Amino acid sequence: MSKKQRSGPTAERLIEETLALIAERGGSQDVKLREVSRRVGCAHTNVYNYFASLEDLLWEAFRRTLRLYADHIIRDLDDSLRPADYFRRLVTNLASFPQENPGLYRFIGSDPIDIDTIPGDILDAVSTVKKWLFDAFQVLCGPTVDPADAADFCNITYGYIDGETFNHINGRVVPGEDIPGRIVANSARLLRLLVGDAVEEAQTPGSYPALTLEN
Repeated sequence: MSKKQRSGPTAERLIEETLALIAERGGSQDVKLREVSRRVGCAHTNVYNYFASLEDLLWEAFRRTLRLYADHIIRDLDDSLRPADYFRRLVTNLASFPQENPGLYRFIGSDPIDIDTIPGDILDAVSTVKKWLFDAFQVLCGPTVDPADAADFCNITYGYIDGETFNHINGRVVPGEDIPGRIVANSARLLRLLVGDAVEEAQTPGSYPALTLEN
């Protein structure tokens, strides 16, 4: 099969409309190729000039969503921040992306996928984001914390944030609850349980890792 041309105005419109439908439908399961092409204003057969299949188009949308997610979670993070402020801002970013983009978050976080069909570059991108999170948490925990313990703390904290945010975007919360505030407060408490007050008391900004995904 010849390689498809995934660039140009029409390809971009197809990706944009796919992302819009995913956002509107709360995930990718109800997204159909004919509907995407109808919104773009072309025959569904024209899509095959750019993408081999709906699955191929969805993987391109997945790449785009991962970049949006990566850009969001590093928003307003820089080396001028005290560790405690960096941690709270990072947790806020991790929690706010699902709240602001529930359909896209379900798409990359919980929609059923065939693990054997995931393109290698997407696996690499996911691994890059995970490694960045591990590295950031290692810096925040400090040099006295074993890297394996810092990685466990990262996984536990991320799992907690993920669970809270899915409850939030699925409407499984008590009306009026300050879910974002609770997520930040509980995550900070988990960090204190691991390292005591060292992070809260640290006044010197850290040297934090950079997150970059290849285009």
